[in-house]
Amino acid sequence: MTALAAPAFSHLLAQHRLTVSSNALMSAFMMARQSAITQNQVVALCAGNPESGCHSDWGSGEWLIFTDRNQNGARDADDTLIQSGSTAQESGIQILPNRPMQKPVLFQPIGHAEQPSGAFAAGTLRLCSNTLNTVLGVDLILSKSGNIRAQPHHSAGNCARP
Repeated sequence: MTALAAPAFSHLLAQHRLTVSSNALMSAFMMARQSAITQNQVVALCAGNPESGCHSDWGSGEWLIFTDRNQNGARDADDTLIQSGSTAQESGIQILPNRPMQKPVLFQPIGHAEQPSGAFAAGTLRLCSNTLNTVLGVDLILSKSGNIRAQPHHSAGNCARP
C-alpha cells in the first residue's frame, strides 16, 4: 500500500511547491507594476538579492523590487528597496527565463514593462519541477502592457527554456 501512495504523494507535494513558487513570483510582478502606477515612478524587478543587487540568474530563486530613478536596471544608492523575495531553495523548483526576462523589468508609471534599453520587456519565466519522469511546469508570461499571466506547461523529459 505504501509503495502505491508514495509516488502519488510525491507528485502532489511537487505540484504544491510549484504552485506556491509561481504564485509568489507572480505576486512580485503584480506588486512591482502596481507600485509603479501608485507611486508614479519607474519600479524595477530583477533576479537578485539586496546584498549583491541584480543579476541574470533566476535559478537562485531570489528577486528584488525597487524604485529605479535613472532607469538603468540596477539598484543604486538613491533607489528605494520595495521588496525582496525568494522561493525556497529546497523546493526543487527550477526557474528558467527566456532572453528578454534575463534582464531587469522596468515598470513605467503607466504600467507597461520595458527593458533598461527602452525595448518592451515581454517574455516568459518557466518554473518547473521534475517528478516521476514528468515535468510539471508553469509559464509566467509577461505582456508588453505589464500584465502577467500563468499558463500550465507539461512535458516529458527535462525542463527546457521557453
